[in-house]
Amino acid sequence: MKRFVEPTSIAVVGATRQTGAGSFNIVERLLSHGYSGSIYPVNPNAKEILGVPAYARIGDIGVAPDMAIIPVWERSDVPKLVSECVHAGVKAIIVVTQGFADGNAEGKALQDRVIQIAREGGARVLGPNSLGVANAFIGLTTSFLPHKMDRVPVGVVCQSGVFFLNLRTFTALGKAIDIGNGGDIHFMEALSYFESDPDTRVILLHIEGLPQGRQFMEVALRTSLQKPIVALKVARNSEAVRAVQSHTGSLSGSDEIARVALKQCGVLLVNDIGEMEDLAKALLRLPPMRGRRVGIISVSGGAGVMVLDACQDHGLRSAEFTSETVRRLQELHPNWMRAANPVDMWPLSAYSGLSVSATALSGLKTLLEDPGVDGVVLALATPFFEEALTVAAAVPGLMRVHGKPICWWTFTGSDEQKDAAIEKQGAVVFQSADRAAKVLARLADYERFCRENSPQRG
Repeated sequence: MKRFVEPTSIAVVGATRQTGAGSFNIVERLLSHGYSGSIYPVNPNAKEILGVPAYARIGDIGVAPDMAIIPVWERSDVPKLVSECVHAGVKAIIVVTQGFADGNAEGKALQDRVIQIAREGGARVLGPNSLGVANAFIGLTTSFLPHKMDRVPVGVVCQSGVFFLNLRTFTALGKAIDIGNGGDIHFMEALSYFESDPDTRVILLHIEGLPQGRQFMEVALRTSLQKPIVALKVARNSEAVRAVQSHTGSLSGSDEIARVALKQCGVLLVNDIGEMEDLAKALLRLPPMRGRRVGIISVSGGAGVMVLDACQDHGLRSAEFTSETVRRLQELHPNWMRAANPVDMWPLSAYSGLSVSATALSGLKTLLEDPGVDGVVLALATPFFEEALTVAAAVPGLMRVHGKPICWWTFTGSDEQKDAAIEKQGAVVFQSADRAAKVLARLADYERFCRENSPQRG
């Protein structure tokens, strides 16, 4: 897989001379991302493309590129081009072209022929029907569509390139592999790459079907104990199954069986991309959730109750504070108000004369020091924006010292600019009480899986 994800040279077979929006120019994409390797456009009608010397045939290059990508539109041209790549010594070939197993029986036969040609020449194929790979660490993308990526420790394996184009809220991705139809390279091999990849800490999967189910589960179980895997399993009903078969030619099998098997391997299942992004962000930036007991602190009593409901909906428990925690909180409370979970900051701030930020930080520290609290949800509204920035700046240090996660909910509604400013200070913000609670529950699920399946976790 390293030839695909970490190539030092790439041939674009059938490179277009058109540039700009709508040109689908892969050479242009590689140049715009600052790809650090050699680029060899192959086009019999061009001497150069964007200043890069072009070649009439891949065999004219004179050296064997690490990887070749074939983005031609006509599927009937692909076998000949794959054969030329093989004869030129290429060992990794990406086929973008559609209309193979994702099309009809004739297309499936053509796909089998393409794979056979490659295999007989000692080469492997990613696709067909694949956008290929992305690797922000070397400025690589074989996608003809623009997308966002950065050097974040997130690896993606998908069966639809548009999937990784839509990962946006936490600076997209670090590396991605689109297996397309999975004619040759399957999920198992792509996942194995990320298992040992030092640049990857969290792995995201978009799954339509698992033709190598048993082997994949073995790799997934082994990998989950080292790095969390988050999966969006689609094709949950018969109509979706038929759509998958026409999209990538995948045989999705029983969704219920697949989900049970994935959970047994420690894979964290989600239902949409937004939920996946929430969980990936949490896994990257929050400490482990070692139990299911949650402390809640809010600037509004009503918001605190909403968080409590959400926590209970996701199998979390309201933490029972120790007598010492209650004593410390009670010092901030008016005498007519009993310290309890959720903690309502508003009367505390008004009674004590402290600022909202000082009250929030005192409450957070007290809750985090309670041995009966495994994680905290902080509900602090954006109208207290300056106060919120002060609290947010202290959150990373509090989590580092106490080793417990803090999920932040700005309950008066999402303000993207203010939320981004709060996150820039180091807090992790979620758009609803439900999303914050769900993340803590999934973190607790993952920690329990690791503890039960890895003696080292204890």
